[in-house]
Amino acid sequence: MDFFSKKWLICLILGGFFLSSCASQPTAAAPTPIPATFTATPLPSPTVTPLVAGCTETSGQVQIVTVPTQLLKQGIELRVYTPPCYDPTDPARYSVLYMLHGQTYSDSQWQDLGLFSAADELIDSRQIYPFLIVLPNEADSVAFADTSAFGDALVEEVIPYVDEHFATCRLQACRGIGGLSRGGNWAVRIGFSNPELFAVIGAHSTPLFYGDLERLPKWAAAFPNGNQEIVISRATESNSTDPVMIEETLTAPMVYLDFGKNDEGKTQMLAFDLSLSQLGVVHQMVEFDGYHDPDYWSAHLPLYLQWYAAALRAPSDD
Repeated sequence: MDFFSKKWLICLILGGFFLSSCASQPTAAAPTPIPATFTATPLPSPTVTPLVAGCTETSGQVQIVTVPTQLLKQGIELRVYTPPCYDPTDPARYSVLYMLHGQTYSDSQWQDLGLFSAADELIDSRQIYPFLIVLPNEADSVAFADTSAFGDALVEEVIPYVDEHFATCRLQACRGIGGLSRGGNWAVRIGFSNPELFAVIGAHSTPLFYGDLERLPKWAAAFPNGNQEIVISRATESNSTDPVMIEETLTAPMVYLDFGKNDEGKTQMLAFDLSLSQLGVVHQMVEFDGYHDPDYWSAHLPLYLQWYAAALRAPSDD
């Protein structure tokens, strides 16, 4: 089976799995039925070949870099996972997934949970295409969100830095954002207020920042609807004095929510799900067994990565 077909097969399998998971576990309130996030669309079937000719690597590399900032008090530390056989001089450009950590934790949290190891295994078994994973550090992770510039810094400083220093695809279709707990709150706030930047938004055990549930109608109104295409122009090289402008068609980001049935923030997450349904925002909400803890998140890493990968663009030369 070729990768493009496999990509959509994963979507359909995951969709069925998610629905069965929800059905088998009682919830405090029955979520409003939501439309399927993915639609199986016939795609070309290229010959399956190695993603990188002659590649024998089975694990990616992790770099720790510090992004200069004018918005925060100190530089923003990033852990950047580059997939096996990543070569910045190669013409291929990769999608990027930004994953944000929880309160009182740091940029190492997702790595400690096993995210990079899970990515290695899925890429090596060719269940997902390779992409970059960026873990930004929120140094003051207990700051009041409405007075913190972390979200602005990620959009205005971190993303441009990553695009400048790594072989990334800069289209909306090539960028995703997700997070757990407080990191999920940030992923929702940043992703929903900047839908032109992200193809996919993931919120894992995410109760939302105070006031963001009331902001959803305004954010959702800015989402392209399912039949709407918005074409914008974007520079392909941010540091070029004569950038090449390309036209980009934007679509509404895919949205995924999940939590454990024993999570103390379950009521808020069900309210988030209901609000999205009432606003017509296409999304998936999944309730699994578990709590608001590392065991829950680490158990679902392969599913998270498969879901993000299905929404992101495969490496390409354009």
